[in-house]
Amino acid sequence: MSNAPEDYQASHRIFVVTLIAKGVLGAIQLSTAAAIYLGLAAKLPAFTQWLFKAELAENPNDFLATHIISMVGIAPASDLTFYTIYFSAHGALHIAVVMALLYGASWAHHAAIVVLWAFVAYQMFEWATVGGTALLVLTAIDLIVIYITMREYRVNRSASG
Repeated sequence: MSNAPEDYQASHRIFVVTLIAKGVLGAIQLSTAAAIYLGLAAKLPAFTQWLFKAELAENPNDFLATHIISMVGIAPASDLTFYTIYFSAHGALHIAVVMALLYGASWAHHAAIVVLWAFVAYQMFEWATVGGTALLVLTAIDLIVIYITMREYRVNRSASG
């Protein structure tokens, strides 16, 4: 890669950074699933209030604190089995695909694209039926990763062929 053009090196760095970010997101999703499964989700609003107590005492209109508290407050209090399964599957698949791509597995680019398109389709279906900004954010991230993965695959394929 030392002979690769600078634009490829920059593109590859973006690809790797994106993969690492996606892996971190996958780890957060797995942690979220574990927290829900262990019953910690019910304690999250009180914990968030405690966490931002000092900041809100200083500035009751703090943008970040008020938005995080309001987002935590909209978490459903009903059966969270769906969210446990969704976050577990989403997180585990993303981590597996990221590891395969970073490892350089020949099938990984195709698998990543298929898995991410499946999540995009599912997330758009859920958004159309239920709504939710988080689904749009996750979908946008997935679409960006699909684009970057396709670009990386094309560059690698043309370099080796």
